[in-house]
Amino acid sequence: MCSIFKKPISVLGVIALVLAICATMFCVSGCGSDVKVKINDSGVTTGADGNTDMTVREILEKAEIKLGDKDETEPKADEKLGDKTEITVKRYAKVTVKNGSDEKTVELVGGTVEDAVKKAGFKLDDSVSYDADKASYLKDGMTITLTNSIEVSLTVDGKTTKCKTQAETVKAFLEEQKVNLGKDDEVSPKLDEKIKDGSKVVVKRVEYKTKTEKVSVDYKTEEQESSSLASGETQVTQEGVKGEKTVTYKVKYVDGKEKSKEKTSEKVTKEPVNKIVTVGTAVQSSAVEAPQQSQQTQQSQKPQQSSSAQSSQASQGKTVVSKQAVYDCDGSGHGYYVIKWSDGTETYEEF
Repeated sequence: MCSIFKKPISVLGVIALVLAICATMFCVSGCGSDVKVKINDSGVTTGADGNTDMTVREILEKAEIKLGDKDETEPKADEKLGDKTEITVKRYAKVTVKNGSDEKTVELVGGTVEDAVKKAGFKLDDSVSYDADKASYLKDGMTITLTNSIEVSLTVDGKTTKCKTQAETVKAFLEEQKVNLGKDDEVSPKLDEKIKDGSKVVVKRVEYKTKTEKVSVDYKTEEQESSSLASGETQVTQEGVKGEKTVTYKVKYVDGKEKSKEKTSEKVTKEPVNKIVTVGTAVQSSAVEAPQQSQQTQQSQKPQQSSSAQSSQASQGKTVVSKQAVYDCDGSGHGYYVIKWSDGTETYEEF
């Protein structure tokens, strides 16, 4: 009887045979190549080691990344990775978009804030701002609030500009435009008033300064009575001189121009000198006719002073205050003057 094996099998041969069988079995069950995979989960990047024969779900589980029921991946979760080295996880999110009183709820998978606004049907131009980054990924349950810009006219420091703003009040608008207000500056409308599209905000720069002026002070006129002057006669015995005072004002300037001023104080620096007028009070005597007397008798009653007396008075530096004519009663046109001097004396002169 012939033996099947011509030579007995050694121990080493048996071991080699077993290893060959195991290697064949391993290749049948999964002989893919190793690969490093990058996983992008809503903007968060994670690295993982995998095998080209592993499914996407298996690699995510190995990286301890869990999927929700409505989450999606790319490639799909049950696909083998194959030659792909990147996996994108798209998260499901139900979000609310508010625009003023208008509010809408939308559902997206793997979307951004901007995608949600677009799906809600709201405009996406530069006049709209978001309370979240437009490019950020959505999170389930989040609320996105939109604010619409308005155009406001701003006048400040002599310049007028048109500004886009989302501020609600005048104060918030000025802070947004970096307009610094002085303590006396005037703003229209008032700071706490709400603004709307087309509003005009005006800032007036106000400054107060102290200003002094020299002002003349009028003199007064005084009257003094004197018997050295005939009644009804006047004489200026002292000329008037105006005085001077310093007046202090609080002056309001608006945008560099004087708007108003208010007197705060005044001080007389030079007193005025009053004008003095002397008014005569002396009663003048009048000629009385004496028809029973003869011309000779009247002549004997005339004051017997000559013109030489008048010359003597004048030489003493006196001045004539008044000169009154007294006529004879015979109709001849002759008579005498009653002359009053500045020292109160009287002289007579015939004519």
